[in-house]
This record gives sequence, C-alpha cells and structure tokens, in this order.
Amino acid sequence: MFRTRPTRTWLTILGISVGISAVLFLVALGYGLQSVILEKIVFNQALLSLTVTPANEIIVFNEKAVGEIRQIPKVADVAPQATLTGQAVFGSLYGTLDLHAVDANFFDYAGIATFIGEVFDDSESDQIIVSAAVLKLFGIEDPQSVLGKQLNIQVVTVKSDANTSSPGTVLIPHPFTVKGVIEDLQGSYAYIPLKEIAKYVPLEEYDQVRVKVESDKDLIGVEGVIIEKGFQVASLSDTIEQANKIFQIVQIVLGLFGAVALVVSSIGMFNTMTVTLLERTNEIGIMRALGANKPNLKHLFLAESIIIGLLGGVVGVLLGFIFAALFNLGVNSLANHFGGASIDLFYFPNWFLGGIIALSAIIGFLSGVFPARRAANLEPLEALRYK
Repeated sequence: MFRTRPTRTWLTILGISVGISAVLFLVALGYGLQSVILEKIVFNQALLSLTVTPANEIIVFNEKAVGEIRQIPKVADVAPQATLTGQAVFGSLYGTLDLHAVDANFFDYAGIATFIGEVFDDSESDQIIVSAAVLKLFGIEDPQSVLGKQLNIQVVTVKSDANTSSPGTVLIPHPFTVKGVIEDLQGSYAYIPLKEIAKYVPLEEYDQVRVKVESDKDLIGVEGVIIEKGFQVASLSDTIEQANKIFQIVQIVLGLFGAVALVVSSIGMFNTMTVTLLERTNEIGIMRALGANKPNLKHLFLAESIIIGLLGGVVGVLLGFIFAALFNLGVNSLANHFGGASIDLFYFPNWFLGGIIALSAIIGFLSGVFPARRAANLEPLEALRYK
C-alpha cells in the first residue's frame, strides 16, 4: 500500500490521526481543567479539616462551643474565624470590606493561599492579607506594589462606648501592613490577626471554625460528633469528591465529541482497505498460485491495517500535543494581556497516551478484519481473472 498508493495511504493515516488528536485534545483539556481547579483548593492540611458553622441562628458559636469541639477525641486543632464589617483607609480613600479575624493556622486548614506575598504568622500582630477586590476598590492596578503599604482599619460595631472614635465604630490605633494578596476579585475582604483585633473589639461569637483531625480516618467520626452538638459540617474532601465526579462527566462528554471524529475517520480507513482489496485481487490470485494459504493473506491484510492504525495513533498524539500547545499559548497570551496568571490547561496522563495509541491499533485491526476475510476467501482462479 505504501508503494502502490502512498498518497491514499498517508491520507488515511492523516484521517485516523485527526480523530485521535481530537479525542486526545478534548480529554486532555478536561483533565487539565480538573487539575487547575483542584490545585487551587487542595492543601494537605485542608484535606484533614472540617468546616463547622452554626446550624441555625439560635445556636451561639462562642468560645465555649469552640472549647467543646476542641475536647472531642481525634481533634488535633481548631481555628475559629470571626467576621466583622469594617472600613479600610488607604491614603485619602475609604473602602468598606469584611474583616475576617483568624489565627495563622486558619490559612492552612482552610486551604487559603496568596498569589502575591504570603500569609501572616502568629507572631505578626500588625500584618493584613487582602483580596484582589480590595485593590480594585482603591484603584490599585499592580498587586505587587501594595506589599508593604499600610492600611488603617475601622471596625463597625453594634454597640457604642467610650472607646469608639464615632458611634458604632472602633478605630484600631495602629496601621496594618499588607503582607499578601489573595486572588479573588469577587469579594472585598481582608484577614487580620484574631488576637490583635480582640484587644479592641469584643468577639462574642464566631461565624465558623476549621477543625483539623489527626488523620483522614477520623473525619467521619469527628464529623458525626460535631453534628450531634447541633452544628453543620462540611469537608474539603467531600467537595473534591463531588468535583471529581463532575469532571469525570465532563471528560466523558468531551471524549464523545472527539469520538465522533474518530468514527468518521475509521469509516474512511475501512473504505480504503476495501478499495485496496479490490485493486489487489490479481495480486492475491498470484500469491495463492505461488502457495500462499488463507491465513497468510488474512495476516497480511491485518498487519497492514494495524500498521496504518498505529501510525495514525502516533501522528494523532503528536498533533494533539501541537494543538494543545498552540491553544495554551493563545489562552495564556490573552490572560497575560489582561493581567492574569499563566496556567497549563492540558494534562496528558501516561496511561491515556498509551491507551489511545492502543485504541488506534484496535481500530486498524477492526477496519481490516472484513477485507482480510474477503481476501482469504477469494478463489485463486477467480482472482487471477478479475479485472
């Protein structure tokens, strides 16, 4: 086939490779999106933590409740969060934002990371972490430039007393230095040290607590005990499991779209092998006359079709890599133009690469079964007389 009809043969290989590359491109995109999203939320400490919130407004989530949770067996640590409404003052600009008062361990247990700078530790009482939306609020375009800058914080309180600078507000007497920025443009909020804010504002209750357990085997048991106490519990592992199920469906759907192109190219390959059989009928008659038996002819046609399928698979994988690289380059160029971060949208599991090449060989085999059977069953005299 490569000597007598090279153009047709290579076009057939190209047809198979287009189908293979389509499947590879779409499925790798699904895996890549899964990897990108899960990398944003998965931290080793976060996988061992539970998010505990009050089940209703009647339940008060105060220090006593946190202490009870801390005493539950297999609980390694707890990290409460108190959310307050406040104002940040940057130069002559004022902005309203949510203030999350937390200890440093909260970041690990909640899976929170900065994309500029870093989170504060418990020894730093005058540091603050802000969301990217806060920078937008103050018209700051370069996130890097805000590191080391100072913000004055006013906390809005329900009650007024002698310590307030104006009714209903408490001005923290020292500025906070911006140490990190969280990549979130949706909400204007900041994280401040809990122990520091508690010096000036009474924290009567918390809105949530992150509970770290000793091992992943303890998650279900500790969760059950906390629920019995009247709290709602969620875990990152549950979220990841649900996300993985969704992405499995996405990968299947994307793979089916690519499979349509693969089916069309497989039909083209079957047609090529059938036409080749008709063109080589005389040649088959000569081989039978020279002593070739039916298995010899069958193996010959099957070998040719498998080779074409394998070559189509290899070329398809190469094309898939090229298309993915070009698409990734275009997306990242666009993201960088608008100030976003570069990401890798594609992930190619080794087992999938091997599997898709094996699939191309199987397609070649199946496409050659019928022509090979017909070639083996041709009578020598009829084959020699065929024109």
